[in-house]
Amino acid sequence: MSSLQAGYSVKRFADQSAETFRLERQAALIGDAEERALIELGLPQRGRLLDLGCGPGAVAARIASHRPGLVIVGVDRERDLLALAGRRLAPVRADAAELPFASARFDGVHARLVLRHLVDPARALAEMRRVLRPGGRLVVADSDDGALVMHPCLEEIARARRAKHQTAQRRGADPLIGRRLVQLVREAGFSAVAARTQVIDTGCLGASAFAQVVLAPLAGAIDDDLLAPEEQAAAVQAIQRWSETSGAFGMTTVVGVGGTKD
Repeated sequence: MSSLQAGYSVKRFADQSAETFRLERQAALIGDAEERALIELGLPQRGRLLDLGCGPGAVAARIASHRPGLVIVGVDRERDLLALAGRRLAPVRADAAELPFASARFDGVHARLVLRHLVDPARALAEMRRVLRPGGRLVVADSDDGALVMHPCLEEIARARRAKHQTAQRRGADPLIGRRLVQLVREAGFSAVAARTQVIDTGCLGASAFAQVVLAPLAGAIDDDLLAPEEQAAAVQAIQRWSETSGAFGMTTVVGVGGTKD
């Protein structure tokens, strides 16, 4: 999934409904902070919006709920995700480097946790700019794994994190792209560039949800020669132990950047 989701599993508690409500409220806190950032970065309130890397469409649905004047078109490469997205928006299967749309078609373009996965994010930004009308607004958001802070820092998790970064870099991805977003957007030719940083931490989510939302991806999709399967399994177990540790603290950031096509 290309977007950060609060789709964590709920443990069994004596009062399951109360715990589910608490976790859903935590997820809403993330959504509220993201919506504030979208407003501050100038995401359009009406017109046509391209949601690049839409995944199953949950983020687009949330954007639409605040902006009934928007018509949202979703783009992703994964057929299974697009099938889910079809319940919420008009989905199109395409690559970010070659969008199947006419120039100047959209009033806004939104891409969330997408650029970090691309071999050529500059080319994708050029395509986003091409499909924007003059005066249209781009809003991109991505994380920077260098901003991840954990206490305690378990060695199994640290090894998985290093191997995950190496695996991503082999594929031309950049897990530290958050710090480069402002530069990339400016170099793509956008004006009125603005940035906002959202902090995601255990104070907002709680340790269990933070482990599922932020840490769990660190232990998956790793090349076996960089981290053996049994070590990957050990990392998964360590993440679970960390989430159950008294006083566990975790923090990371998502950087949002907006820019206008002149």
